[in-house]
Amino acid sequence: MNDAFDAQRYAVPSSMRSALLEDRDIEDPADRQWLGERLRESVDEGAGILVLTGFDAEPDRLRAVSRRLSRHLGTIMPQDASGTLVRDVTDRGTRIGEGATARYADSRFGGSLHTDGAERAFPLPDYFTLLCVSQADRGGALRVVHVDTVLKQLHDVPDLVSALREPWHFDRRGDQPDGEPPTLRKPVLFEDEHGTGITYLRDYIDIGHRHPGVAPCTTRQRAALDALDAVLSDPANGIAGKLRPGEFAVINNTRVLHGRTTFEDSAGGGRKRLLLRTWIRKNS
Repeated sequence: MNDAFDAQRYAVPSSMRSALLEDRDIEDPADRQWLGERLRESVDEGAGILVLTGFDAEPDRLRAVSRRLSRHLGTIMPQDASGTLVRDVTDRGTRIGEGATARYADSRFGGSLHTDGAERAFPLPDYFTLLCVSQADRGGALRVVHVDTVLKQLHDVPDLVSALREPWHFDRRGDQPDGEPPTLRKPVLFEDEHGTGITYLRDYIDIGHRHPGVAPCTTRQRAALDALDAVLSDPANGIAGKLRPGEFAVINNTRVLHGRTTFEDSAGGGRKRLLLRTWIRKNS
C-alpha cells in the first residue's frame, strides 16, 4: 500500500520530544507555536489528520505521552460512563455493535467508517488522537474521508443529503444515565461555526432504530445511509496509511470519518495491536 499519510507526517522537535517522554509540559514557546501551526494547517484546515513521529518508548511511558500531549491540544473528554480518559484500542474478541456495550474499538474488524463519539450527544469531541504502541502482523491500516468529499460526491442527490440532516436514533451503547432512553436523536450532518460537520457510525443507527418504540428506518432513510456508505467505501474518496509504533495521530473528529482494515494479531498470544486513544474538546 502506498502510505498517503507520509504527507501528513512531521518529526517533533527534539526539545518537545524530550519534554513529553519525561512527562513534562511543553515549555518552549517555539515548540508550542510549532504544534499550533501543524494542528491548524493539517487538522483544522487541511486533510484533517496530523501524524507526529518520534515517540519510541515503552507502553507505560507512551500512556503518559498521550495524556500530556493531548492536554496541549485542548481538554481531554471522558470516553464512557466510567470516565476513561485514555482508552486502549485493541481486539477484545467482539464484533462492532455486539451486545449492549461493545464498540468499534473493541474489535479487529474493518470498514464501517465513522466518527468517534457517535453514540454521544453534542458537544462531540473536536479531535481524537491515536498513539500507536504496537501494530498487528497483518492489516490495521487507517483510512480517512473528509466530509467535504462526502458532500461533493452526494451533490446530485440533494434529497438524500437532506435526510442526513434530519434527526436519527443512535444507540447509546449502554452509557445512558438511569431512567433515560437507550437512544439519542441527532442528525448525521449538522452545521456549526465552521460549516458542515458529521457524526456517524452506521451500526449504531441500525441498532438504534431497532429498539422497541423506535420507528424503523424508512426507505428514504435507508437509501441515504446506503449512499453515504457507498462514498465511504470507495478507496478513491479517502487517504490511507498505517501508523507505526511511536507515532501520534490527531484527527478532526467533526470533519473526518475514519476506519481501518481488518487486522490479525500475532498467533500464540504474542504481540497485539494496541493504540491509545483520547478525545479532545478545543479550548475556547
